[in-house]
Amino acid sequence: MMYFLTNIFNTKDFPARWNCGNWSDFHGWLHILSDLGVWSAYFAIPCVLLYFVLKRDDLPFRKIFVLFVAFILLCGLTHLMDATIFWWPAYRLSGLIKLATATVSWITVLGLVRVAPLAIAMRSPEELEREIAARKKAEFDLQRANDELERRVEQRTAELAASNRALHDEREWFSTTLTSIGDAVITTDLEGRVTMLNPLAVQLTGWTSEEASGRPLSDVFQIVNEATREAVENPAVQALKENVIIGLANHTILIARDGTERPIDDSAAPIRYEEGQVVGCVLVFRDVTERRQADKAVRESETRLAQLADNISQLVWMAGPGGRIIWYNQRWYEYTGMNSDELQNWQNAVHPDDEQRVVKKLEQCFETGDMWEDTFPLRGGDGVFRWFLSRAVPIRDSAGRIDRWFGTFTDITEQRDTQEKLRMLAAKLSEDDRRKDAFLATLAHELRNPLAPISMGLEVMKMSPNDAGRMEEVRGMMERQTKQLVVLVDDLLDVSRISRGKLQLRQCPVAIKEVVKNAVETTRPMIDAARHEFTLSMPENPVTVFADPNRLAQVFSNLLNNAAKYTPDEGHIRLTVEPLKDDVVISVKDNGIGIPAERLEEIFEMFNQIEHPIQRITIGLGIGLTLVKSLVELHGGTIDVQSAGVGQGSTFSVRLPMSDEPPAEVSSSHQASPSTAGSASSRVLVVDDNKAAANMVTMAIKMLGNEVRTAGNGQEAIDIAAEFLPDVVVMDIGMPIMNGYEAAAYIRHQEWGEKMLLVALTGWGKDEDKRRSKEAGFDYHLVKPAEPSQLRELIELAKRKFTP
Repeated sequence: MMYFLTNIFNTKDFPARWNCGNWSDFHGWLHILSDLGVWSAYFAIPCVLLYFVLKRDDLPFRKIFVLFVAFILLCGLTHLMDATIFWWPAYRLSGLIKLATATVSWITVLGLVRVAPLAIAMRSPEELEREIAARKKAEFDLQRANDELERRVEQRTAELAASNRALHDEREWFSTTLTSIGDAVITTDLEGRVTMLNPLAVQLTGWTSEEASGRPLSDVFQIVNEATREAVENPAVQALKENVIIGLANHTILIARDGTERPIDDSAAPIRYEEGQVVGCVLVFRDVTERRQADKAVRESETRLAQLADNISQLVWMAGPGGRIIWYNQRWYEYTGMNSDELQNWQNAVHPDDEQRVVKKLEQCFETGDMWEDTFPLRGGDGVFRWFLSRAVPIRDSAGRIDRWFGTFTDITEQRDTQEKLRMLAAKLSEDDRRKDAFLATLAHELRNPLAPISMGLEVMKMSPNDAGRMEEVRGMMERQTKQLVVLVDDLLDVSRISRGKLQLRQCPVAIKEVVKNAVETTRPMIDAARHEFTLSMPENPVTVFADPNRLAQVFSNLLNNAAKYTPDEGHIRLTVEPLKDDVVISVKDNGIGIPAERLEEIFEMFNQIEHPIQRITIGLGIGLTLVKSLVELHGGTIDVQSAGVGQGSTFSVRLPMSDEPPAEVSSSHQASPSTAGSASSRVLVVDDNKAAANMVTMAIKMLGNEVRTAGNGQEAIDIAAEFLPDVVVMDIGMPIMNGYEAAAYIRHQEWGEKMLLVALTGWGKDEDKRRSKEAGFDYHLVKPAEPSQLRELIELAKRKFTP
């Protein structure tokens, strides 16, 4: 310690701060200047405090101020030492100064603790000023009392005069005040007689202050109830009687002296001296006509709003700032069937699955002030849930505070149903598009199947022109494949006609036995080719239906074709006809690949096919069952399908109404062609811009023993027909230069062409095409490709027509 004290100013043991660490000039001078700045401030503050202490001799707690001065000076000295030791490392002296600073600091703290309660207990300057004022007033009062006692007799008159002048001044001040305020004022004495009216009261009552002075207040201030017209107790009289402030209820009418009536608000209060003595009453009132009119406009607006809200389709409600609902429109009561008490818990009508979520979200909006929007089902009075779009917005006042909430519930059930229907429609269209693509691919496959052997057969015929046996074999194959193409095209055309409502049935009473027989004959080659076991079960008694025999045979042949196609070789197929009371049920049952349960409902849809092993079963177009269903329904019947599942076979059942009429003779495509009696040849003109097609038809007609000429367009046909005079003209429709319609119309209007048999042979087979060909003069309309037997029948018909 002695070494420390004797070496306080010795700095050789310590390096200067510049030498401690890597001080840059900037960093070092930053510290030096900062410490000097703090030191200078700490030196200035105690100087000011000392000046204050020296100037105020009455300053309390002077020792505390002195300690503060010492504390601040020592703090400044420590900063000065921190700047000095950059050059002069007097660290011992610096530590000693800091120790002194700490000591003085704690002495200051202890001093503050001691004087703090005394400082807190000291009276404030305001209290001291009030005490001084009170003392001065007491001294003044005492002096005045002494003066009054000394000069009581002499100043009695002067005091009364002064009192009168003060009273007059007070009355003048009071009168001026009442005159300048914006309300009407009437004052009375203790007996309720009028003492004064201010100008506005004069204006409203029609009484001048002079005329009203001394009169009972009820004469000047006449009031009645707005609704009952009964007199209302005067508020001034009541205030005098009860010695309290009185405010009348609303709906008070003031009747002026001239009979004018005005709605007013009024109140009355007793007038008291300082001692509390009541000396009169003051009545204050104002004209509230404008306010009443404004209130009336508001009520009318609210009424119109309520009427509007009651007549709109939305459910409308309003709630207070905290979310408590205070009003519902009429639609709420009509829709929910609830009364006003029940609607306080309107959320009970929300679907249970959504109630908790909806209530929580709404409460959050009430807390945050955000707009509420949600969609959920709401139960009606009939118990049915409908979907609503719900919204609520806060209505704020001029200060931005939420004054109330306004909400609506909009029924969107129809919109949601429409959206769902559109979604389902889009899904269906997508599925239909997929099926269409599959159908087009299948159609291409099905068309290539017969075209490939036909093309190959043509090559074989080229290579073996002299091999009669092979030529006959190829011809038979080509005939079968061509018939398959015709069947595909006919099915497509039938579906198109049905979808457009253009298919016409030629119905008549027909024996179901004959129809089934024709269908079985058509399908028998396919059944036999797959070596299926076929069983036919028919009732003993004849069954008659009113139907188109060819179309009905098409139904059953399609069902049998499907059974044969979708049943593995050597399977079992059974056709059963079962008459019931009024209907007959025709069932086709097989033990084939079956139908999955989830596909039973869609089996009759267009382009819909059950997946199956492609190497074993011929792929179809997926329109056969659609065509079957449509034809059955056109006959007033129904069709359904049953299957136990994949590999379990299937049963298609057609139910048709029976007929009591006797069956007519059935004419079908399976019957034999008319006789080709007669060997005389006919002259035939073949017209087609497709030379290959014209040559094939010409070849077929020539093989029947007829004389044939050809033409490539309508104009050429007219020229040749005028010279050749054919018995039969077989003509295409779509041709260049002149089409078939135009050529037929021209030929039919010539004398030499009146009796010619005109036959349209075209790829156009719609009903509209047939109508136009008939109007143009054609006798028959055949769709390509035509069977040679059809052409032979028409040529024979022409022979009979022209043979005497």
